[in-house]
Amino acid sequence: MKKRKFLSLALTVALAATMGTTSFAFADTAANTTTTATKTATDVVSTEKATDIVTDLGMFSPAKGSTKVEIDKLTGKAKVTFTTTPLARKYTKLALVEQSKTAKTKEKYAVSAVVTPVSVDGVEKYVSTFTVEISAADLGKALPISMYQVFTKASGEKIDGWYSFEAQHYLTVKFTPELVTNLTSAIYYQERTAGTDVLCEAAGRGWNALTDAEQKEVTGFGYYLEEDEEKALEKADEEKGGYEYFAEDTGDASKDDPLNQDKIGSYEILVGSFGTSYNDNRAASIGAIEKAVAKAIPNFSVRRGFTSQIIINHIQARDNEVIDNMEQAVERAIQNKVQVLVVQPTTLMSGAEFDELKETVQKYESKFKQVIFATPICDTDADRTKVSDAVYKDAAAKAGFETVDAAKADKETAFVFMGHGTSHSAKELYTQLQEKMTELGYTNAFIGTVEGNPESTSLEAVVAAVKKAGYKKVVLRPMMVVAGDHANNDMAGEEDSWASEFKAAGFSVSSQIIGLGELKEVQDIVVAHAKAAVKKAAVAKTTTCKLTAGTKKMTVAISAKSGMSGYQYRYATTKKGLAKAAVKTASSKKVTVKKLKSKKTYYVQVRTYKKTATGKKVYSAWSTAKKVKVK
Repeated sequence: MKKRKFLSLALTVALAATMGTTSFAFADTAANTTTTATKTATDVVSTEKATDIVTDLGMFSPAKGSTKVEIDKLTGKAKVTFTTTPLARKYTKLALVEQSKTAKTKEKYAVSAVVTPVSVDGVEKYVSTFTVEISAADLGKALPISMYQVFTKASGEKIDGWYSFEAQHYLTVKFTPELVTNLTSAIYYQERTAGTDVLCEAAGRGWNALTDAEQKEVTGFGYYLEEDEEKALEKADEEKGGYEYFAEDTGDASKDDPLNQDKIGSYEILVGSFGTSYNDNRAASIGAIEKAVAKAIPNFSVRRGFTSQIIINHIQARDNEVIDNMEQAVERAIQNKVQVLVVQPTTLMSGAEFDELKETVQKYESKFKQVIFATPICDTDADRTKVSDAVYKDAAAKAGFETVDAAKADKETAFVFMGHGTSHSAKELYTQLQEKMTELGYTNAFIGTVEGNPESTSLEAVVAAVKKAGYKKVVLRPMMVVAGDHANNDMAGEEDSWASEFKAAGFSVSSQIIGLGELKEVQDIVVAHAKAAVKKAAVAKTTTCKLTAGTKKMTVAISAKSGMSGYQYRYATTKKGLAKAAVKTASSKKVTVKKLKSKKTYYVQVRTYKKTATGKKVYSAWSTAKKVKVK
């Protein structure tokens, strides 16, 4: 069974005597949208390490090597434990509040110390061990402290109470490469919790707080499946991450639109994607698909949802761009009072990713009047033909061939298209795409997969097939919607990649970092699928009316709209009153309202409704209010 992610944490705690007015907030600043989870041992990352403690307080100095920090991944809280040096005075309590606060307030937030007597050169002294809990949002910040002291002065006067130092003192959990490493580890797993947002913010802020030299000390991380933590940690540096997590140039995030807008109307197309942390490629592929759908179907609002929480967290921590996961996206649609939700996947197949996406949405299906699932990109034989043809032609053009026939006829160049692969039954898609390439006459095209599933698409099998066919040159290209991490590293990376393996086998290799989503032909396929789904939607069209005054009555003539199931109206003596007015269903398109007040002005609004296949009514927006003064 897959274990949760963990990594040891080493921090430096600093006590400083700097002045300031920073206050400590005890409220949980995490987002309200969470995934319910049960805390396990691996949800807390912690370690003990001999760290240098920076302090100028003298009498209250944490002992070197006494610091222990735990970060709770579920809540985003940091528990800091440290021990004082031997002191003549007993420090029995600590409160993270200003010294100026009342004793009552200090007691409210006080934590008690474990006080241990020690002998120093025959003199009895004491060490105090404190454990305080702070939010990850307060890491790196100067937090005011108050101390409770118990001691006897030389004069014999006994002191037992909250002590006021000459200057306000502060507790600071400093950002170090170790802390940033482990904050990053804490958000690098596939589950959103109450602590996710605060941990992402802390990781990004911590990275920016480091010097250039310190940033280079941030180490790797990854999924650790071993039972033994030591083995897992040994493997950590082998994983992509660490310094590259923040420093790798993936483009300008500001060019991307996360599409997490509100107040979007009753009709929404939710474009569900796995996602990528590569900014330029995200905008050029997923973003381009979303824009194409929005342009083609203007009466529906287009929004985004990603299935990979790991990717969402990466973008949020590094670029401060917030993208909804699928659950958040659906919840946002509910809050926006969306009636009809069309879910358009950007997956190639109806595989595991699509199944997960669909299951997430279906949990909320009863909250909508209608939910329609559009189909993945390679849903039909025609779709697969279009994708195969488009990607080969573009790859040939990018490789410098003047015509597609020239590329087909070249006896030295093979085009290798790398897909993801899957153990899902939908893996037959890769075999189908290979067959399509052959049908189209692209005999120098080879389909492979990162996962090597199906077996015929493994890297070893593809290298052998290309070698057997006698080719000397290889053009690598992703058969994926987005040219993200797999394309940049597994395919085109300098080490342990498809490019390096083909080079080692004696081939001349070039790589094209272009996702399928960048091709207009693929965008057109998604648009066509979205349009087909929208045709099934119950769309109610906004209408208007004409009012005619009578004696203590009025006639409401509703403008007919084709395909509607019915009409409704409401009226009031003020515009503001319309919102609370009773809604009445019209028996016909011409309604006479009687028993009105003589010489009174009435305001009227009308709307249509369309019934879904299950009989639910989807309503249009209310028309602009019209008024009439009855006789």
